[in-house]
Amino acid sequence: LVRSAVERVSLRGGNIHTELEPTTIVGEPSALERAVVNILDNAVKFSPPDGPVHVVLRDCRLTVTDCGPGIAPADMPHIFDRFYRSSTARGLPGSGLGLAIVSDTISRHGGAITVDQPVQGGTRVVVRFDGDGR
Repeated sequence: LVRSAVERVSLRGGNIHTELEPTTIVGEPSALERAVVNILDNAVKFSPPDGPVHVVLRDCRLTVTDCGPGIAPADMPHIFDRFYRSSTARGLPGSGLGLAIVSDTISRHGGAITVDQPVQGGTRVVVRFDGDGR
């Protein structure tokens, strides 16, 4: 599912590097793939054209790290709100629903999502599911 999402997003551009280990999550594949595509679309959209996006899947944990400008502290509390668009995103394609859909999907599947900014810059999105993959 993650590999398929990476392939779909890569067709639209992006420099995506993957480290994917077999992982099983019980759930709705199309919804989970849509969530991963939304995360990857944002990472590619906000990274420089040749900037790498790193995708790691290991132990029921998906981590996507980009090299874009990061998320402004004032925007961080609102990124999962429906229709919220930061001032930097308003001129770009999108409706402000992507991360809200991601959050809802991950929650419905018993997971959790966090977003932060690594010391080296960019944005890191981490999706975690409990150890039994449910």
